[in-house]
Parts: sequence; C-alpha cells; structure tokens
Amino acid sequence: MRQLVVLALVATLRLPALAVCPGADCFAGGGPASTDCFVAFDGMSTKTLSCTDGTACDLDGKADGVCTLDVRACINVPGLPGCNPAGLDAAPTVAPAASPTAQQFAAALDALDRAGSGCTAPGLALPLKLSLAGIKTGKARLSVTATSGGKRDRDRLQLTCAASTTAPSFSQAVQPIFTAKCAYSGCHDTFALPGRPILVAGMAYAQTVGAKATLGKLLRVKPRSIRGSDLAHRILGQAIPAGGTQMPQGCPTVAPPGCPAGTVEACCLTAAEKFTILSWIANGAPND
Repeated sequence: MRQLVVLALVATLRLPALAVCPGADCFAGGGPASTDCFVAFDGMSTKTLSCTDGTACDLDGKADGVCTLDVRACINVPGLPGCNPAGLDAAPTVAPAASPTAQQFAAALDALDRAGSGCTAPGLALPLKLSLAGIKTGKARLSVTATSGGKRDRDRLQLTCAASTTAPSFSQAVQPIFTAKCAYSGCHDTFALPGRPILVAGMAYAQTVGAKATLGKLLRVKPRSIRGSDLAHRILGQAIPAGGTQMPQGCPTVAPPGCPAGTVEACCLTAAEKFTILSWIANGAPND
C-alpha cells in the first residue's frame, strides 16, 4: 500500500494549487473563528469523511485497495475570519507522523506558499488494511496544526475507506495477474513441477478453488476465507507452511527465477494486485 500512497503524493505535488475553499463543502475545523482561516478543508462539510473503494467518492473510480479522496487542505482562506496578511509562520503539520496519509498531506501542504492563499490538489490516498484477518476498513485520524502571528489553528479529521463488497471478475481481473506474474516456464505453466498448481487460463480456477494445497492443511483457495486460503498466505508472506515460500518466489526483494521481465518491479505483485486476489477470495471466489 505504501507504494500506492507515494504515487498519489507525486501526482498531488505536480498539480497546481487551487484556492477553492470556502464553499458548500468547506470545513473550517470548528475551532475559534479568529484562527479558522489558517487552514481549512475543501471537499468536507464536517470533520468526518467516509468513502467506499471504487465508488463515486473515490477519484480513480477503481476498487484497488485505496480510496483516493477528493479532499484539499487550504491555507490563508479568503472569506473566513482571522486571516493574517503575513501568512502562516510555518508549513502546517499533520500528525500522526507515521501515517502515510498524514505524510502525504503534510508534504502537499509544505509545497504551498505559506505567505499566500492556496490549496493542495485533490487526491488524498487512504489504503485499506490487508492481512490474513481479512480486508479491513482503512482509517486515518489526523491532527492538522497551523500557526500565524503566534496563534494556533488545530483541526482534527476522521477519514475512513471501506472495502467494496463486489468480487473482482476472475477472468477479467484475477486470471490476467496469474498469467503475467505466475504462469511462465518453470513456475506455474503446464510444465510446472508435480504438486505445483497450473495457473494458465482455462486451468487456474480448478487448480486453486477448493483444491488441497501441496503443503499444510489448507485449501489453495477457500472461498470467503482469506485466512483459510493458502494462496493468501503465500502472497502476503504470512504464516507460510514449513517448506513453502512467499509467492511469487523471491518476492518482494528478488525477481522470481524464470520471470520473463526479469525485475522485481515487473515480476512481483503490486499492492493493487494483491488486493484484487484477496478481494476475489473474500467475496466468494466466483468463476466469472
């Protein structure tokens, strides 16, 4: 997920700053009116904002494990009381510092001219949480603080990203991942070693869904159970049975042997690809 957040950050910093707040969806923060204009938020009318991955509130329109929120942080906002002509004392800070979403917001704010009015570009990335426990709602509780003339404006935001309950298509979304990242010579094509699942088109579904894993006691894919699916353990690199390896083999640090592309970036699963497979499993692993 961190890779997706970094990509969203790059896109944010390349777009021009737009002064669009205040408006119908401008949240000043709810603090003292004398400091409300230091920093406000366009795209929100209250401190809470919820989105479901892949729906209209998600700017990229894709159920890819990340909600790209249509939210902008605006500084020195005209039309709100308390503006200091001298601007902000420093770039606003965003906590908690360990949150990738907070880091993206802070970097975008730091790129603004704090002596003038402006807004970050839309596209705040909030990832879902992927683990053997399932696909969980992504949450970011952010504290944004700006100062001007020795006065402080501190606002608290609560953002959530919920998972889609629509299963990705096996033929259109999952099989292309198997074909590109798994079904090549020496790995999971029709010449695979005995015991390895064959993941070529036309065979992959029967070789995975409901099929007993080669190692351990799990099924390769148990519909609606990420924890009960050996494939999920392998792609997440968690609780892999003895003698097994993370898949694709060698990832995330080494390109799998025999992978035609030959690089980690091209041969290993991206965060979005992992999400697609896990979402397919979690939503029943349909054959469509």
